[in-house]
Amino acid sequence: MAVIQPSYSPQWLTDIEIPLANKFYRMHGFRGKAKRHEDCAVVRSEQSEVVGCGYIRRYEAFKLLSGVAVAPDHQGRGVARALLVLLAERFDRDTYTFPYAHLEPFYLSLGFERVGAEVLAEPVGNLFHSYLKQGRSILAMVFRG
Repeated sequence: MAVIQPSYSPQWLTDIEIPLANKFYRMHGFRGKAKRHEDCAVVRSEQSEVVGCGYIRRYEAFKLLSGVAVAPDHQGRGVARALLVLLAERFDRDTYTFPYAHLEPFYLSLGFERVGAEVLAEPVGNLFHSYLKQGRSILAMVFRG
């Protein structure tokens, strides 16, 4: 018997809905914390439950795709791809992300390319190095479309 994949619905959150994203992060133990006035998107299940989330944090000289997370029961079903396709509407050539190293092929398939830490401009590089100091196995990547 074939397993039927649920239908997922990606959508942008309004400022007033941002607490939904943060509730999702807390409920699943993820590090993300979206703020008002950030481009924040979620993916909802057929039952309207938030099953994926991500946001774009704006800095003076760049944007950072951050907080990309999928509920464990929905991983491997295309939720992250649906989420990032929506978020990509707001990416430009100054959009960076710091994914875990094992996710590099996924991010490459979405138009990101790996950037050596030694060539990152100071504000991006400083942020990247602060995350590395926390012991995370991450890469620096920039959107090239």
